[in-house]
Amino acid sequence: MNILNTKRLILRNITKEDFQTLYEEIFSDYEVVENTFGSTMFSQEETYKFLLENGNFDSNIGLSVIKVKETNTIIGVGGVLPCTYLDESDYEIGFILEKQSWGKGYAKEIGSAQIEQIRNELKKTRALAVVSPINKASIKSLKNLGFIYEKTLVIPRGERLVYSLSFD
Repeated sequence: MNILNTKRLILRNITKEDFQTLYEEIFSDYEVVENTFGSTMFSQEETYKFLLENGNFDSNIGLSVIKVKETNTIIGVGGVLPCTYLDESDYEIGFILEKQSWGKGYAKEIGSAQIEQIRNELKKTRALAVVSPINKASIKSLKNLGFIYEKTLVIPRGERLVYSLSFD
């Protein structure tokens, strides 16, 4: 099921058929995993376990597949997620893109759609984003979307910067 549509991208529910592609393109790439999770690459088993536990298989909220419309190619995962590190009533945007898709404006495009989902569908007054301090490209994308730095947290995956965007 498609969740969001942008000019070039589709955000849709994950299926088990996506697991191998996501492993190859995202979770086995050291640079992608380091910037996102602050750890080494995932094994195939760790990837499948992570996707089973965190994947969005049947709703509009959660970690979903990002595809390019023109080629029908999976380029990452993302979605609107409950922000469990702060107030449970807040939602955060998120995206993890394969390295070949960096620098093409996809983060800003999918991020804008996620912001609109939080504002219009979920009727919230702000959106959050939680990012690793080493992920300079994502921080730049968040700032370009209008997010401002709020605070630093330490979560199980390490130090994270919290950015917020108010709709008031």
